[in-house]
Amino acid sequence: MLPLQEGLALQPRDADRGVRSVEITGGTIAIDGNPVTGAELRDRLGADSDLILQLSYLGSAERRALFDPGTTAAPLPPSPPVVTPPDVPTIQPGRSEPNRDNPSRSRSRRSRRGDDRVRFGGRITVAADEIVEGDVVAIGGHVTIEGEVRGDVVAVGGGLTLGPRATVANNVVVVGGALSRDPGARVGGDIREVGIGSVEFGRWNWPGNPLAFWPPSMVGSAFALVGTVARAAILCLLAALVILLGREYVERAGARAMVEPLKAGAIGLLAQLLFLPILVITCVVLVITIVGIPLLILVPFMILGLALVGLVGFTAVAYQIGFHLAVRLGWTTDNPYLTTVGGILLLLSPALLARIVGLSGFPGFPLTGLLVFIGIMIEYLAWTIGFGSMALLRFSRSQPPLTDTLITAS
Repeated sequence: MLPLQEGLALQPRDADRGVRSVEITGGTIAIDGNPVTGAELRDRLGADSDLILQLSYLGSAERRALFDPGTTAAPLPPSPPVVTPPDVPTIQPGRSEPNRDNPSRSRSRRSRRGDDRVRFGGRITVAADEIVEGDVVAIGGHVTIEGEVRGDVVAVGGGLTLGPRATVANNVVVVGGALSRDPGARVGGDIREVGIGSVEFGRWNWPGNPLAFWPPSMVGSAFALVGTVARAAILCLLAALVILLGREYVERAGARAMVEPLKAGAIGLLAQLLFLPILVITCVVLVITIVGIPLLILVPFMILGLALVGLVGFTAVAYQIGFHLAVRLGWTTDNPYLTTVGGILLLLSPALLARIVGLSGFPGFPLTGLLVFIGIMIEYLAWTIGFGSMALLRFSRSQPPLTDTLITAS
């Protein structure tokens, strides 16, 4: 032990540990001159880290009195309830500065303790006087931490709030929710956010939103019409790109949709009903295995892949509708791009007509609402049947003959 001007230097008796010295200066603990976190201190020194942490709680005068033979030694403070606080005083990016001069913050939470907390739905709250010995995991609910958690905190499909006196020993993971962290909250591990934060669907009101049945003014109606036209144009552009990259696949999926529309629609509806439960189960499995937590970042890419499958299916349905429309009207069907665009415009015609009627003002409100509802249902059926036809095409052994399907209209 070597007293320093503002602290103390310790030299291990056992040189085999690979540690030359431990310095305690002010509120910082360093090994061989490098500041360390609580986890690093436990890994390097094991059980001895408890004594070093107790020494770090003493003031400079108490440390001198402890090792001065001519002075009555001051007793070491009692070991804190946590094996080691999650925040050895190393200031790292994204973490608040710990206050070593006030260890009573972690010692005051002694009234209630508990093990792991796992809940599906609802809210989990760790009060300021609580200590949770294990992990806190909420699936489809909000988590509020005001006290101390000695494991991980995970929120899937909900938000997470860390209060001013919150302490989390390990990692914080938020999937599909918003993280609200007070500057005074302390996190001993990493912070991972997966998703786009909290999304309140009821506040969506962009131009062309099919849920906005009645724009507040004629100017709003005009913007709604422009938005719907823009949405139709984007769909036509994406569908043309799909035709360019995989016309034959689109034709086969469309043929399957025309031959078995009820079966394709049922499979598409089943996929929609199972999507959220499967997504939640996947996230839970990745969280429980701990090592799978980094794989949560792949969840948005999985959702994007399913959206692409739905786009191909919708394009296939629009292509078939456009083909039958062209045959009925005696138009040429040699251009697959114009055929697909015609099918998309026919599918979106109720929504476009609703926006045009909406320009008339309040008298057209009932008809506008009815047309919007019809347009939503038609588009929903097209997306659902298209997704189901993609599943049938992928997993069915028999393929419908394209020639029979495409020529029936003639």
